[in-house]
Amino acid sequence: MLPLIPLAISLAPEIGKWLFGDSGEKTATAVAAVVQAVTGTSDEAAASQILSSNPSIAADLRVKLAQIAAEREKSHDDAAASLLAAQLADIASARAQTVGLAQSHSSVQWAAPAISITVLGTFGTVMFLALTRALPSGSETLLNMLLGSLAAMATSVVSYWVGSSAGSVQKTEMLYRSKPD
Repeated sequence: MLPLIPLAISLAPEIGKWLFGDSGEKTATAVAAVVQAVTGTSDEAAASQILSSNPSIAADLRVKLAQIAAEREKSHDDAAASLLAAQLADIASARAQTVGLAQSHSSVQWAAPAISITVLGTFGTVMFLALTRALPSGSETLLNMLLGSLAAMATSVVSYWVGSSAGSVQKTEMLYRSKPD
């Protein structure tokens, strides 16, 4: 059946992106089965001859291959929508927890602000000292590691309070869409 795949891709190139990833084998099997059902043969040369000699069969095959691609796209979009819904539910849950803590006047409500202030204060202090003081010989590597870790933590703190940028969200979505299921 797999020899029919190049023939299918030549007729409907959009099917190609679904032949890889988690559902690639399932898609390849479905594509090969459709090509064989429409042409009546599993031989690539015979199928190619049938399609070239009968444009209506070729058109019918293109439609069926496009339907397979559309089904895979819909499945992919449904999975992305489910993932987004789960992420939004997680965010809503975290916000509800924070609101609940604030309404109950729990001291736990101050944990995130306290950690944030500590991280940003430590980062600022270490940066100030690194820029204004002479470093002991041989401590540059350690200071670079410390600053890198603190910079990553400071970035996380800002992301927690301000949120991720729209560009980052778009990049994540683009990366998610580039790999079919």
